[in-house]
Amino acid sequence: METMRKRDFDGDVLTAALETDDGTIYAAYNERERGTEGPFYVAYTDSSRTDRYGYVCGACGSTHVAMNTMGRLDCCDCENDRKPAEWDAAYL
Repeated sequence: METMRKRDFDGDVLTAALETDDGTIYAAYNERERGTEGPFYVAYTDSSRTDRYGYVCGACGSTHVAMNTMGRLDCCDCENDRKPAEWDAAYL
């Protein structure tokens, strides 16, 4: 299980450097998706937010978040999830 550990702020209170097993990632607290238990924050591998890493679960702090092709987000470490806002009729 990878969980975020806040290291410091990168000069911007909306971007926090977080230590994971993969190294440092940067959570963008102003870029989020609504979840059932808490928000999902977009995470990047660089502080300038150009290389996207994935998501950080706002409910438990895990980076172990799965996304399917329809846009559903599921935290693999807690019950937090996000269902897609729109459905593709061709998929059904």
